[in-house]
Amino acid sequence: YSGHPHLQRSPSLLFKKMSSLSLAQTKLNLEYKNLNPINGLTPCPTGVVLIPTPNPLTFTGSIFLRRGAYQNSIYKFRVVLPEGYNGPGKFPEVYFEGVVPFNPMVRPADGYLDVKSGFFKWNEGEMEGKCFLVSLLTYIKKIFYIKRFGVERDSVEIGILGCQEIDRKYFANMEAAELFVQNREEYDRRLMENVRESQEKVYEDGESWKFFSR
Repeated sequence: YSGHPHLQRSPSLLFKKMSSLSLAQTKLNLEYKNLNPINGLTPCPTGVVLIPTPNPLTFTGSIFLRRGAYQNSIYKFRVVLPEGYNGPGKFPEVYFEGVVPFNPMVRPADGYLDVKSGFFKWNEGEMEGKCFLVSLLTYIKKIFYIKRFGVERDSVEIGILGCQEIDRKYFANMEAAELFVQNREEYDRRLMENVRESQEKVYEDGESWKFFSR
């Protein structure tokens, strides 16, 4: 090596880094294996499918909703894991693709779902060792069944059911959140329109979409 500081690396340090990356990938592979609906230890929530991509930190998925307000809708999403997953504070990112759900928790411009709206901490503090891919997928499904969009702060509920005050911090689609409170009929109309669109455009990209689900 030359004397350049960026080229002076200890082989032992490189080996440790490679070993650490290999261990992290092994753990991620095990997490994914356990999502198997047939024999996995922590199977995917019903109707949710997650598929790996060539990038080991990126997955594509779909969710088939069978009940509730979003009944018979089909949405596609992408999960992007950060370097260092599944360490403390290493929050995954979720983006809905194609038809973006009409939902107060999903940003309409790019389909972004803020995972921190469901997990204030990720594998740290009291949540240490409790956050995994299955936890994330469960939350993705949960946002379609929430009957009241609100949070608790100092034991005083701030939300949009039974209260006209909306805490903007927790909602990515303010139009949907406001309609939920102020004009439920229009909210339901927009939601049904969105559900129909998700059904009509599910094969739009020409993919075969052969998935397994429970």
